[in-house]
Amino acid sequence: MPVKDYYATLRIPPGADAFVIKKAFRSLAMEYHPDKRGENAENDHYFREIKEAYGVLSDPQLREEYLYQRWLEKSLGHQLDTFLQPAQILQLFIKAEQYIATTDGFRTDKMILFNQVLNLFSIARLEALLSENNPAMEATTLQMAKRMSAHLNLEGCLFMADHFKKMLKNHPLEVKAWEKLLTKKKQEQRMEQLKIPLVLVLTMLICFLIFLLGK
Repeated sequence: MPVKDYYATLRIPPGADAFVIKKAFRSLAMEYHPDKRGENAENDHYFREIKEAYGVLSDPQLREEYLYQRWLEKSLGHQLDTFLQPAQILQLFIKAEQYIATTDGFRTDKMILFNQVLNLFSIARLEALLSENNPAMEATTLQMAKRMSAHLNLEGCLFMADHFKKMLKNHPLEVKAWEKLLTKKKQEQRMEQLKIPLVLVLTMLICFLIFLLGK
């Protein structure tokens, strides 16, 4: 699971001391507390993220473990998952889909594209959407993910379908749509596998015809 950027959540620089962490938490907690902002799903979600970030960074042992995980993620070249509200996450997905739709599917490296799509739909972001209990938002996410996954090969599509398993179980219509995509990808793979023997057979036939005409 991607490591969240708790410093970004509290809007403080990495390595901030205990005083700065506590001050930032108090300020944000007062600003986004449900009693002050009223019932608002996005604010409530952010408030939970603020408490989670403070709970980790204010505990010396948890902070030490978190800093190691943070260092490990960065050393592996992974990006930390900065907090995004559900509506912002959807906007991010929309922009990514628009970009992918403009790419040349024949020239794009499938592995690079797969990593981009997988990082986009990180577990942390999917969990944030699931926490909203908003079926329409989940269905929209699944539809965009399916359209973007359509640019991948069969192996990539299978992996993404499994990646969305938790969200898909509550959306039978979307399950059918993903099954249709996987069936199409399997057919495309079979056609690709048949291309080489077909080319060889055609080449042999052409050579045989040239041989007969040359007699």
